[in-house]
Amino acid sequence: MVDRGPPFAALRVLDAACRLKSYSLAGESLGVTHSAVSQTVKRLEQVYRQTLFRREGMQMAPSPAALALARAYREAAHIVDQAGEELKVRDGEVTLVLSTLPSIAKLWLGPRLHLMREAMPDLTLEVRTDRALASLHSDGVDLALRVGVGQWSNVRTELLFDEYVFPVCSPEFLERYPGVANKNFTDVPLIREDVDLWPSWFAVAGVRPPTQVRGLVFDDSGLTVEAAAGGLGVALVRRLHAQQAMDAGRLVRVAAVSVKDPYSCYLVWRDDNPRVEAIRRFADWVMLECDRAGLLQAA
Repeated sequence: MVDRGPPFAALRVLDAACRLKSYSLAGESLGVTHSAVSQTVKRLEQVYRQTLFRREGMQMAPSPAALALARAYREAAHIVDQAGEELKVRDGEVTLVLSTLPSIAKLWLGPRLHLMREAMPDLTLEVRTDRALASLHSDGVDLALRVGVGQWSNVRTELLFDEYVFPVCSPEFLERYPGVANKNFTDVPLIREDVDLWPSWFAVAGVRPPTQVRGLVFDDSGLTVEAAAGGLGVALVRRLHAQQAMDAGRLVRVAAVSVKDPYSCYLVWRDDNPRVEAIRRFADWVMLECDRAGLLQAA
């Protein structure tokens, strides 16, 4: 009788059900039905002669046997994935998956990708944009451009630069509110972000803030830049996001005073990644581009 080996496809379903504790959610994550997940679990229970799940309220609670099988599946899948990636590296097919914020991808990295292609024609970059942090372990992401305080565990963290914010607006807006050039922000709409640095800037600049702040609020720096360039108010921006619009004359800086952003920009990766040599080359290129853009100097 032929030994067909462990049922990997079924174990993948089991792993999803263990993580999500729901057949319906497991099915949604895998693109199959609740019934398909249920039938798969039943087949596994027959194969291993174990009860794998018990209903507890609205959830399906995995048994110790189910958790052990799910853990073994993840370990085996990781070994197979690593072997495949090492084969790609040996064959010269180097592809890096980069995770970063949408604002960084659009306003800084995107306009420079042609320069990366010229500098490293043998490297393919897949860019994934997300506000959530990539795990760099089980999600297929090789490295990340992150903004934060740099305290992430189990990864290599390399500081690219500290960032500073300063006020900008469109040339047309400055014509309508010329007092802004003299730090007069009375009755001027201020564009803010969810992390509002205007109070810090007013304190450093020695400027009395408006008694009533009005204006738009965004949770994305790219939207902040576009709103300011569209003449909707004065915004505090970072060079990383605003330099292209400033070079194009869509934004003008209205005060020399800047304030340090509590968050800095980092490259993050895992040293055990089989493509670490390519990651190091990409990191060197990013650092060079940051230097060319003047980001390594204080604002």
